[in-house]
Amino acid sequence: MKQQNRSRHRKPNLQQTGNDKEKHSSVQSEKDSKNRVSLELVIFRTSFAIILVGFLVYGLYMSYSVAKSSERVDGRTVVQRDNGDTFVELDSDIDDTEDGTVSSKEQQRKPSVKQEIPVKLSEKSETETPTEKKPLQPSKTDQTQKSRLSKSQNQNGGKSQKNNKQKTTTLSSGNVKEIEKEVEEFKATYLKKMSPKKIFVDGRRLPPVELLPQKPNNSSVRVFLYDEFLSEQECDGLMRAHDSHVKESSKINPLICFDTIETLRKHIKTARKKVKVTPADFIPGTFCVNETFSRQLSDWLKSNWSYSTAFYPGESKFSKIMEFRVKEATQLQPENGGKFQITSYPQGIGYKTHTDCIEDNTDERDRMATILVYLQDVEDGGETKFPELGIWVKPRKGRALVWNNMNEDGKCEALSVHNAAKVNKGHKYILQRWYYYKNFYSLGKRPPEPELPVRASGTPRVNCDEYEKGSCRWYDEWNYEHLVDYRNQRINLK
Repeated sequence: MKQQNRSRHRKPNLQQTGNDKEKHSSVQSEKDSKNRVSLELVIFRTSFAIILVGFLVYGLYMSYSVAKSSERVDGRTVVQRDNGDTFVELDSDIDDTEDGTVSSKEQQRKPSVKQEIPVKLSEKSETETPTEKKPLQPSKTDQTQKSRLSKSQNQNGGKSQKNNKQKTTTLSSGNVKEIEKEVEEFKATYLKKMSPKKIFVDGRRLPPVELLPQKPNNSSVRVFLYDEFLSEQECDGLMRAHDSHVKESSKINPLICFDTIETLRKHIKTARKKVKVTPADFIPGTFCVNETFSRQLSDWLKSNWSYSTAFYPGESKFSKIMEFRVKEATQLQPENGGKFQITSYPQGIGYKTHTDCIEDNTDERDRMATILVYLQDVEDGGETKFPELGIWVKPRKGRALVWNNMNEDGKCEALSVHNAAKVNKGHKYILQRWYYYKNFYSLGKRPPEPELPVRASGTPRVNCDEYEKGSCRWYDEWNYEHLVDYRNQRINLK
């Protein structure tokens, strides 16, 4: 018993206690060391993650910046919608939505090429109204106007010219020779007739209905109708893309061009304005009036015109779908087709009586057939009328009209004359394409835009011609018809 009490009250072994403390201290310092290493590892990993995220954000920012820098090509602006659709004027690399319509995220124009004439002078230019025009010879503008034009260019210059460097490429001598060789080797094909037949599209049965003339005639002109040729989704997509591009392009005032000075004077007379007009009011080398006068005319004419935007074969999946559908339904060959054009007619606007081909023309490179598709119903007005045949058609969403303008011998049929009645109530939209009797190298290819007239990037063009037969039309692209030299050279070739 005493032995147990002694052991209970025995003094602790100081040496052993010290060893235990040292051991405990060693374990603790080892833990602290591990904790420090873990903390340093966490800090390192966190820092590395932050740096990695930073690089990722920077990469996305640079990608976004590059995308933004290419959003304007040849003056066309890409518009991003809230629903994700993107559009530049129908006019170039157009993407398609899931339903096949043109939403066009790629509709940024192909780089324009600084080249005086887009094709050899022997090639026919694809223009809106193929009628013969007298050449207007505007005199040189006075130095004040030239100075103003130069100043206008310089004001846009810093930004505009900088952008043009990104958007414009020049052809090398090798490319020019290659194109010249392609032109020389190009073999034209002829399209002498169409043969409408029934087709099926996405479960829709599309039989052609021939619209018989209500007036006796000996013409070869035949007019056919297809209902539901385009689906509702296709029509809606085309209209959205068109409206978006017109809205964006309309932020810049258009330059107005005329076929003759007499046409300009008649428009001024209609507007009940007393203004003396001389060739000096035209921009040098063109049939377009200067920026100040164009703005004044827009007010006087109350922007009383239709709006047209264009896209070209191969610029979208839809263009391939459309040309294949037309080929299956009518036997109109894609290689003889030109550009696709969407035109909208606001209330009060129509198109005067005209032919799509040139009467008494010996050039076989002319519009043999036309296909026109209505993209929406029109509440009142907007009919397509063939007055000499006694045929008229009311706009209906998805409905297509197709007719021949020339006979099988390549002669323009005078009885193909037609017009678009004014829209009395509502808004009219159409998609159209022209097919040529004899095709040519530049047909269906987007031409490089001319440098004249001097203009801000993205400036639209309004073309007013043939006062009695034509009308004023707004375009998102520039061709060469407004150039004095180009028109004179065409006259001299005859």
